[in-house]
Amino acid sequence: MKFWIDKDSSIYLFQLLKAAGILDDYEDIRHTINKGLVSVNEENVFNQRYILKGGDVVRFKQSHVKILERDIEGKTFEEKMLSSEPEGNIKHGNVKSWKTKPLKPEINLNKELENISRKLHDKLLDQSYTISCAESCTGGLIQEILTSHSGSSGYFVGGIVSYADKAKTDVLKVRKKTITEFGAVSRETAIEMAKGIQKIFGTDIACAVTGIAGPEGGTQEKPVGTVHAAYYYNEKITHNEFHFSGNRETIRKKAALTILKTLFETI
Repeated sequence: MKFWIDKDSSIYLFQLLKAAGILDDYEDIRHTINKGLVSVNEENVFNQRYILKGGDVVRFKQSHVKILERDIEGKTFEEKMLSSEPEGNIKHGNVKSWKTKPLKPEINLNKELENISRKLHDKLLDQSYTISCAESCTGGLIQEILTSHSGSSGYFVGGIVSYADKAKTDVLKVRKKTITEFGAVSRETAIEMAKGIQKIFGTDIACAVTGIAGPEGGTQEKPVGTVHAAYYYNEKITHNEFHFSGNRETIRKKAALTILKTLFETI
């Protein structure tokens, strides 16, 4: 692919990936660059704001982009376009006119998390309930949200991020047979995680979550976005299976939001 910019102009690496249609979501772009998965002139780059100029070559997986200035070889942009294959040629224009901002869905998701966490906070305090949490794919996000409000010590007792299978079996006492037979991401594992965390902290309510946030790790049977959540309340265990879309951060936030909503509606 040839990517055209104005003469003596430049473009940031993250903007190039977006403008050329290689990656569409800014969070995907950020994670991809931070992992060093994008190269410029055969060198891996970790800086989102790496400045690209005419002649630079960017590679990501099967995508291969060469940055060209619009009057390269003494021709105007229009003349150059007429003399080359139209497919795979993109004109960017003046990068200075770009304004980067969070995507609207991401803003709405954060707002929803703030709203439901406040409602759950008030309800837990009002009912004098205690709660504990065991997290795998969300990596402590739910516990972070639960403790984000002043006074959360009135209900949040403790939690565990049981990311590895060993943490699930050794700390939460999930049976190894359960993980071997059903997998770490399963209804059975989530239920045993919920039972384990409730037993450790002796809370009125307990929640557990395990899933595949991606971008790797999915299978045809359990694609990226598969999440299992289990809840202990009134000495009973309930379970939900969800399938979320989006990048890794979005899936984690959607899982946290759905679990917090379920907790609010349950108690």
